[in-house]
Amino acid sequence: MQASTRSRGFTVTELMVVTTLIGILAMMSTAAVQNLGKHAEAAAFVNDGRVFSEAFNRYAQERGSFPADQTAAHQVPTGMADYLKATNWLRTTPLGGTYEWDNKDAANSLGTTFNGAIKVTGCSWTITNLQRLDSWFDDGNLATGNIVVADAGATVYFVIERGAP
Repeated sequence: MQASTRSRGFTVTELMVVTTLIGILAMMSTAAVQNLGKHAEAAAFVNDGRVFSEAFNRYAQERGSFPADQTAAHQVPTGMADYLKATNWLRTTPLGGTYEWDNKDAANSLGTTFNGAIKVTGCSWTITNLQRLDSWFDDGNLATGNIVVADAGATVYFVIERGAP
C-alpha cells in the first residue's frame, strides 16, 4: 500500500479570487482615506473661520464696527495685527488660496451684503468637495448659511455677520 505524497496547494482560480478581493478592499480603503483627508481639511477651514471670527468680533466690540475692507491681497487687515496671528492669516488656507477680509463696503460677486466675512480667494477645491464641506458643517446649500461659495467655487466666504437685505 502506497501512501499519497501529493501535497494540496491553491488553484489558480482560488488565488485570482483572493487577489481580486484584496484589490477591491484596497480601492475602498483608498477612497475612505481620501475622504478623511478632505474632512480634516474642511474641519481646519471651519476652525480657522471660528477663530478669525472671534478676533473680528472682538475688534468690532472694542471699536464699534468691523475693520475697513481689505484692499490688498495677502496682508493682515488694517487694525487687526493685535487680534490675528499674521502667520495664520497669511498662510495658504486649507481650501487652497489666501484669506481676505470682506465687509459691507466691499462689492462681492453674489450681490449679497455682508457686514463681515472671511473670504478665501483662489480656492482649489471642486464644487463637489465644497458641497460636502457645506453639508458637514453648515446648511448644505452653497448659496446660504455661514459658508457661501461664489465664482464657480474659486471664492468661498465664511460669513460672520450678514447685512440687511
